[in-house]
Amino acid sequence: MIRLKELFRLENLKRLRLIAGQDGLERMVTAAVLLEYDSSRMELPDFYRGDLVVTTLAYARGDNQLVANSLLALMNQGIAGLLVKTAYFSELPGSVVNMANKLGTPLFLFDETYIEEVILEVTELIRGKRHFAGYEQELDALMRGTLTAEQAKEKVQRIDPTGSKAYRLCALYPRERLGVMEDKLYALLSDDEELALRCICMEWRRMLIVLLHEDGQEDSAAVLTDIQAMMARAGINPADLYLGVSGQMTDQALFGTALSEAVYAAKAARMTGRDAMRADELGLYAYLFPMSENAFVCGRCRRQLQRIREYDMQNHTSLEQTARVYVENRMEIAATAKALFQHPNTVRYRLTKIQKLMGLEDDDALFAPMLSLMINLSRILEEEGRS
Repeated sequence: MIRLKELFRLENLKRLRLIAGQDGLERMVTAAVLLEYDSSRMELPDFYRGDLVVTTLAYARGDNQLVANSLLALMNQGIAGLLVKTAYFSELPGSVVNMANKLGTPLFLFDETYIEEVILEVTELIRGKRHFAGYEQELDALMRGTLTAEQAKEKVQRIDPTGSKAYRLCALYPRERLGVMEDKLYALLSDDEELALRCICMEWRRMLIVLLHEDGQEDSAAVLTDIQAMMARAGINPADLYLGVSGQMTDQALFGTALSEAVYAAKAARMTGRDAMRADELGLYAYLFPMSENAFVCGRCRRQLQRIREYDMQNHTSLEQTARVYVENRMEIAATAKALFQHPNTVRYRLTKIQKLMGLEDDDALFAPMLSLMINLSRILEEEGRS
């Protein structure tokens, strides 16, 4: 898909000008569709949301009312935009212009260029950008980690038919909108052919996954720096995203592992307030994120935490807060007491109560790791809106 504003990049589209509907320039285009007959006398489902309708209006030459009726019907159908060649009409009826502004449907005029060339160019622009999308099913399957080596290689070859001696994955997790970052990165890759050959970009789960072809033993830290520099070249502030980088892989069957490493590193960077993280820095998060995708583990975590919350509500206590501060302070009683402005004995009493609520009163050795797991896992679920 492309945004309508990207039509201005088409060098062969002569004297392209926007005459109405400027508010809709961010609309997505999924296809360029030819209109050379009266849309008021046809089945409107022939045109869909996301269509950029291209026409000469030859069917209505000399009939302004027919132009108005057909174009108004199209805009009310919800198409993305209209692209009209001025072969028969140098301007359009005021009712059409007013409706385009009202609906935010961009209305363009152009001259000279053959209409077939316009459709071909727009289609090629859409196809050229599809390397940012279209791989969701493959990435989902690879991330689950349930494929055989041969199945994994088959999925990867769809994504990266040419392959390379070695590769690495980077996950770019935007702090705000993905679309703006995608546009800027696409513009950079369009201008830098060498970089475009080295990278494959894929939109997935509100992230961009970047596959990097590598020739030698590139250092992970250097790769982080290179990716941040690439973002800066594209006009993207590295501080506007969280970046995770996998280790280098040489076997396509390990693509799922690389994907997990990159995604978890980006999420861990977000959790810890860092701009970027390498897979070898994941620490405990290397175990926590896979657990966060296990329904049984998450259900048990929620139930234990709920018992603590219900006790707090019924007894006007703050056991949950104590548990979180205790884990944040590396299970140190003195540091926790200082952070809570409480006596250490008060903290010990609360922890004993939490231990009992978790059903671990007879297992002191297991209590600390289980409490840490529950609190850290709950943070991940809260961050992802799954608490």
